[in-house]
Amino acid sequence: MKKFFILIAILTVTLPAAAQEAFSSYTPYSLFGLGQLESVGDQNTAAMGGIGVGLRDPNLINLLNPAAVTARDADAFMLDFGLKQSNMIFAGADANGNLARSAKNLFNIDHIVASFPIYKHSAFRVGLMPFSNTGYAFMYHEDKDEVIASLGDVQYFRAGNGGINQLFAGAGVTLFDRLSLGADGIFYIGTIKRNSATYFTTNSFQRTAVRDWTTVLRGFSAKAGIQYEQPLGETLSLTVGATYKLGSEIKGEFHDLAYANGGNYADTTINVNKNVAYSVPQEIAAGFTLRKSGVWMFGFDYTRQDWTGSVFDPTPGINFSTGLAESFNAGFEIIPNRYDVRYYLRTVTYRLGAYHKNQYIMLDGKPVTTNGITLGFALPVYNRRTSVSVAVDLGQTSLAGAPSLTSPGNIRERYVKISMGLNLLDIWFQKVLYN
Repeated sequence: MKKFFILIAILTVTLPAAAQEAFSSYTPYSLFGLGQLESVGDQNTAAMGGIGVGLRDPNLINLLNPAAVTARDADAFMLDFGLKQSNMIFAGADANGNLARSAKNLFNIDHIVASFPIYKHSAFRVGLMPFSNTGYAFMYHEDKDEVIASLGDVQYFRAGNGGINQLFAGAGVTLFDRLSLGADGIFYIGTIKRNSATYFTTNSFQRTAVRDWTTVLRGFSAKAGIQYEQPLGETLSLTVGATYKLGSEIKGEFHDLAYANGGNYADTTINVNKNVAYSVPQEIAAGFTLRKSGVWMFGFDYTRQDWTGSVFDPTPGINFSTGLAESFNAGFEIIPNRYDVRYYLRTVTYRLGAYHKNQYIMLDGKPVTTNGITLGFALPVYNRRTSVSVAVDLGQTSLAGAPSLTSPGNIRERYVKISMGLNLLDIWFQKVLYN
């Protein structure tokens, strides 16, 4: 119980701080809407293409399906903490139609989640993970001769940062030994900041024009899950699962500030505060896993969320709209020999996967798509139930149907994301018979 109360104290102090500052991203496609939606899951499911709706594993906390929280030892406490390193290379056309390239590297906290039993076949979990991220920065020079002749060198700067995180808590129960049900309550919280500035670098008579948009958001939602496990002979088993997330509204305050800087003073031209509300549509997902006990597992997931008709602030000069978001994920893992006492590498869990996603962001009627392959492994330590896991995600995001990189609005984003986490499993809730 001492460990339990220490953990609760740590989560109480660290989770609100992490919700505001810990998560960040960098992609030009986060310029729109609520930013780029993040993939749900930890480093274990990330190494298998992001599957998890039909996944039951007593050694893991499955973030995708709340019904999977009951796949655990009845006396065990579980903690999962993840870090992510993102390395991105961008290519696209500049203002003159020439191919331009850039790169960005980031290192962030990814998630933290804890789980512990309630009573017999039921369990509880609480955690924090990102919902969406906003991060971009770019600058370009005015190239029109008539503007340059009148104003001199003009530089335009655009930037954005922040995001929305989801703090969740839920529970699950297993009925009739095979059917599991679960539900999460979700609280969204975050701040998105966007900035635009125009600099007149060679004209001392013109002042810098700046505009800042700040949106502070919060909202509630809920997610329900179900899983059913069916044995197929002595060693094989099939698990099917499904989840449903309620549609919700994320509300908050929007602050629009515009001003001109020059010399030692600034003139405010716009200072507006208003309430805003953005609709997040319902989400459905289904998946399955086929497992040979202690040897291998294969799984597939499908997720659907229809953002068509969702209204966000317009982006001047860009034909932005929302559409159907879909995800197809497949993954595989193999353990040569979990209980081998001579060769440690045979006890390691090796994972592989792939995915295809259509994002909710559409530019000129074309969806933004993401494709990737994943791989990783879990290194058992201590009692062979605790492990250190690593996942590598190699993917590409671009505008679907664009004929070339010089097409307007098409930016190719190639990335390598490396996530690492600790899966802690410890026996806390056993009665001591002897001292």
